[in-house]
Amino acid sequence: MELGTMDTSLGNFLRLTVSCAAAVCLAIQPAGAEVIKWAVGGDEGISWQDQELSSTAMNFDTPGAIQLVAFTSEDNIISSLDWAEAFPPGYVQERAEALVWDNVAVVRPLLEIVDGIDTTSTHLSFKKFGISQNGTKFFFDLGTRFPANRIAFFPRIEGISSEGRPFSQDYIRGYVLRVNDGSTFNEQNEPIYAPLKRVDFTRETTAEIDFPLQFVRYISLEVTSASPFEVAEFQLFGSGFAPTGSYRSQIIDLGEPANLSHIEWVVEKLRQVGDELVVEPAANAEVTVVMRTGLDDNPRIYYEYTNLFTRERQVVTEDEYKSLDEGVRGPIDDDQVNWSLWSPPFTESGQPIQLPSPRRYFQFEVRIESGVILDGLRLRSLSVEHTIPPVAQLLVAEISQLDDPRPVGDVPIVPAGDFTTFAYDVIAEVEEADTGFDALRILTPQSTPVFRQFFMGENATEVVPDSIRAETGSLTIFFSSQRPGPGIHRMRAVLDAQIFVQGTFVEAEVFDSESGEVPQRVQPGDANPEVLTNALRVLTSATSAGNLVSSLVLSSPVFTPNGDGVNDQLELNYSLLQLVKPVGVEVAIYDLAGRQVRTVLDANSTSGAYAVTWNGRDDQRQVVPPGIYVAVIQVHTERETFVRTGSMGVAY
Repeated sequence: MELGTMDTSLGNFLRLTVSCAAAVCLAIQPAGAEVIKWAVGGDEGISWQDQELSSTAMNFDTPGAIQLVAFTSEDNIISSLDWAEAFPPGYVQERAEALVWDNVAVVRPLLEIVDGIDTTSTHLSFKKFGISQNGTKFFFDLGTRFPANRIAFFPRIEGISSEGRPFSQDYIRGYVLRVNDGSTFNEQNEPIYAPLKRVDFTRETTAEIDFPLQFVRYISLEVTSASPFEVAEFQLFGSGFAPTGSYRSQIIDLGEPANLSHIEWVVEKLRQVGDELVVEPAANAEVTVVMRTGLDDNPRIYYEYTNLFTRERQVVTEDEYKSLDEGVRGPIDDDQVNWSLWSPPFTESGQPIQLPSPRRYFQFEVRIESGVILDGLRLRSLSVEHTIPPVAQLLVAEISQLDDPRPVGDVPIVPAGDFTTFAYDVIAEVEEADTGFDALRILTPQSTPVFRQFFMGENATEVVPDSIRAETGSLTIFFSSQRPGPGIHRMRAVLDAQIFVQGTFVEAEVFDSESGEVPQRVQPGDANPEVLTNALRVLTSATSAGNLVSSLVLSSPVFTPNGDGVNDQLELNYSLLQLVKPVGVEVAIYDLAGRQVRTVLDANSTSGAYAVTWNGRDDQRQVVPPGIYVAVIQVHTERETFVRTGSMGVAY
C-alpha cells in the first residue's frame, strides 16, 4: 500500500524540508511548551475598550467588565446612542450606530433632536411661512432593540424668536406615533410599523406617550397638523435590558504561531430590581462566543475594479483600497484562504477550541442574550489558553472508506449505524522547536471504534503501536517507540467505527503522552494523494438517512430467568440515528395480548449505540409466565414517533 510521494500530497500546505524515515529517525525529547493565557477584562487582562472593534447594546461602565446595556425609568435611551443622519434603503443589520431621517427632500439639522440638549432644535426648518407641515415624517432606527414604555418630544421650552414668539408655542399639534420591534418587514425590507398613538389636536407643549413595556427598534413620528413647529428633543424611556448585545474584538496578535487550546470566561448574571442591578444566578440570560483564527493580521480581501465594463478586478491592500476613487472600489470579501470560518458558538466556559492551529492571529465575538426583559448578564473576563511552541507546525488529515478511497463526490457515504472500515490519513510537519507528539487520538462521536492497523512513513510501513485505547467516542494510538522527529511524517490508522448522524466530522488530535501538554487538532486537507476526500466529514446513505432506530438485536431468541445464573437476562441492542439533540426513548415489553408488562427504559437519549437488559420480571418485580413476548422501542421526536420491535421467548 503506497501513501504517495511527499511533494504531491502537500500541495501549497507544506514547504519542502529535509525529513528522515520514521524507521530510522531517533526519538527526540519534546521541548517544553509554555502554557499562556491571553486575557481581556478582569483584574489583569487587557481593557475591553482597548480591544473593541465594534459593539452593540454593551455597557463598559463596570471596571474590567462588559455587560448587556440596561436602563432605568429615568434614562433617556435616545441620548445614550451614537447617531448619524442617513436614509437606509431597507433592512439594516443590527449595529452600534443609530440613524435618524425624515421624508423631506431638503437636508435638515436632525441630529439636534437626538443630542440630549434641550436648547438646540430644528430651528426654522419646519417653520417656513405658507408651507403646510401636514405629512412631515421623522424616522428613528435605534440600531438594535431596546426595552421602552414611554416616548416624549417637545420644542425649546425657554427663549423667544426674533419676532418675540416663545419657542414653546411651536409644538406639534397633531401627530401619529408608530413603532416596530425590529422583527417584521415588508417585501421591500422596510419596517412594518404598528400604531402606538394618534392625537388629532393637543394643547400640550410636551407630548408624553406611555405604553406597555416592549422592545422597540424603529419609531415613526408623522405630523398631522399644518402648523409650523420645531422639535428640540425626541426622547425614549424604558426599564430593563436590551434583548441582545454583541462585542467584536480587534485582531489579536499572539506574537508567534500558537496552539489554541481552550476558551474560558467569568460571568455574573444580573436582575434589575427597581432601578438597581443585583447579582442573581437564576437570571435568564446567556453568553455565547465565536472565534476565528488566521495566518495574517487582516481577515478581509480588498478588490479594485480594473475594468468597470467587464467588472474585472484585482486584489489590493487595505491602504491601497482606501486611497482608491469610489468608482473603482470593488467588493470586500472574507479571506477564506488565510483565515478560518467563524467557529460554532462556544456555550460553556472551558470548551476546547476546534479551529486551525497553530495560528498567530485570532478574533472573537461575544453575544449576550436576555430571555426576560429584567434579566441580564455581565462578562467579567475572557481568556484564551494557548501553548508556544505548538505540537507541530502543520497537521492535515482526511478520512475515507478503506475499500473506496475515491468515492463519488469525494465524500465517503456509509450506512448509518453499521460498522464501517475507515482509513484515517494524517500528515504532519514537525520543526526542531516544536514539542512533538507520540500519540494520535481519533474522535468517533458516540461510537466505540475497533482498531485494525497502523502505518507510518513514506512507504506505509505497518507498525505495532505501543498501546491502544478504544472507548466510546475515541480511539487513541500510542507510539512512543516510533516518535516522529523533525520533518514531514505520514500516518494511517485503519479502524472500524459507526456513523450515527448525517455529516459527522471525524476529527483527531495528536499529543505528547509524557508531558500532558495540550493536544493539537488536525485540519482537513490532502494527507494522501491516493485518497480524494480531503475532508473529515462522513455522510450516511439515503436508504439509512430516514431511519432513527436501527434494527433491534436480541442476545438470544429464548432466555430462562429462573435464577440459576445461566441465560437469566436478555440484552436488547439498538442504535439511534440522525439525532442531534436528546429525545424521549421508551423500551417496553408486551405480551401477545398487547398488555405492557415491563418498562425497561424511559429516558432522553441522543444518537449512539445502546444496550438494555430485561430480567424476565414485570413492573411489580414478579417473574412473567413462560411464553412469547415483544420488545418495543419508541423514539418520540417533535414530528412523529418511530418504532422498532423484536420478539423473544421466556422459558423455565
